[in-house]
Amino acid sequence: MRIKWTYPQHVSFPSKYKKFLWEYPNQKAPLEKIIHRIFTYGSFDDIRWVYEKYPEEALALSKKYKDIKRGVKFWIKYWHEHRI
Repeated sequence: MRIKWTYPQHVSFPSKYKKFLWEYPNQKAPLEKIIHRIFTYGSFDDIRWVYEKYPEEALALSKKYKDIKRGVKFWIKYWHEHRI
C-alpha cells in the first residue's frame, strides 16, 4: 500500500546523495523521498545532516514510516528533545 506524501515539494539535494536518489538526475527531488532514503541508506552523519536541515519534517517522517530503523528513530527523537 502506498503512503500519501506529507512533503511533496521538490528541493535541491547535495550531489553526494545522488547515489540514494538515482532517479532524479537534476538534483531536485521530493523532500519526503530525500529524507526517507537518507534514513534508509544513509550513515549517521547523513542522518544528522538531514535532521539539522529539516528538523520538524525529519521527526514527523521518522514516526510515519514503519521501515525506519529503531536506531534512526532514537537519534531523531533524542536530537529533537535536546534541540541539537
